[in-house]
Amino acid sequence: MYSDFVKYGRMLWEAGLIHLTSGNISMRKGPVLYVTRTGSLLGDLTPSDIVSVNLENTLRDKGASSETPVHRAIYLANPEIGAVVHAHPPHATALSWDYEVIRPIDSDSLYIPEIPVLLDCPYGEGSTCVAQHFPQILGKHTVAMIRGHGAFSVGKDIRQATARISMMENQCRLLFFRRLLEKK
Repeated sequence: MYSDFVKYGRMLWEAGLIHLTSGNISMRKGPVLYVTRTGSLLGDLTPSDIVSVNLENTLRDKGASSETPVHRAIYLANPEIGAVVHAHPPHATALSWDYEVIRPIDSDSLYIPEIPVLLDCPYGEGSTCVAQHFPQILGKHTVAMIRGHGAFSVGKDIRQATARISMMENQCRLLFFRRLLEKK
């Protein structure tokens, strides 16, 4: 399991989907969530950067990512989800300022036809507002944005959740460039 955190954390870093200490990853194993430590460097994780917390309560959350309440709420709402990735993809985040729903225009829109943007929550990390709204959004979509903050993706495992957030950023990059070209 640790090797998956290292592998996909590095991929998020190398793809430019996170900055030095941003983003977090979690995986569910029964009643336990494994989540990256607050302030950890996803591109250079060590075993001490993975914290185990309870699925049902906050009793063991010390040291865990500040986004752990959002991860927990997503898992509790959908037992099919095995991993959650939170990143700060730059093109998707830029577009989130101007759209309530980002509608990709490339061929990958067969897989991700729309990207909902949560508008009404302040960007406080791990906010109660985000934890209340994202489970419902991610029950209908595999990726979603928080306006001006970043994205969450879900999957059966870390590989799938990482692939989805990467695909979403590529879709948004193409849409972003298309918008620039239209202004010429």
